[in-house]
Amino acid sequence: MKKLPKKILIVDDDAGMIRVLQKWLKVAGYATAEALDGYAALDKIKSEAPDLILLDVLLPDLNGTDVAKQILQDPATKDIPIIFMTVCIDLEKDKGEEKIGVNGKLFPAFAKPLHNPKLLSIIRKSINKKYHQNK
Repeated sequence: MKKLPKKILIVDDDAGMIRVLQKWLKVAGYATAEALDGYAALDKIKSEAPDLILLDVLLPDLNGTDVAKQILQDPATKDIPIIFMTVCIDLEKDKGEEKIGVNGKLFPAFAKPLHNPKLLSIIRKSINKKYHQNK
């Protein structure tokens, strides 16, 4: 039986960024879903049950950290890995080691546009950790 690809929810108000990430992640073997704002993201999380969320910090309604707070408060979604993307990190200085804290928990953060080769590695490790930490 063939394994279904892991699903990544891309949350960004830039449709062009979403398209680029969808193509990149598809080539890497992932399925994707997308949301253009924070409220749509919260709805998609419930309907799509993603394995990981790529979450823009600056969104037009709820900011990314507020979305993350709501994800962490819901027992059904609190274990979904989150990776932040933001223009607030200097692209030239992004070494793939930045973190954003939400409710005492640290999440990886990457500069936009996403050119960091470490991002795919962090995605794989985060998804693997989610599925293997409870075994």
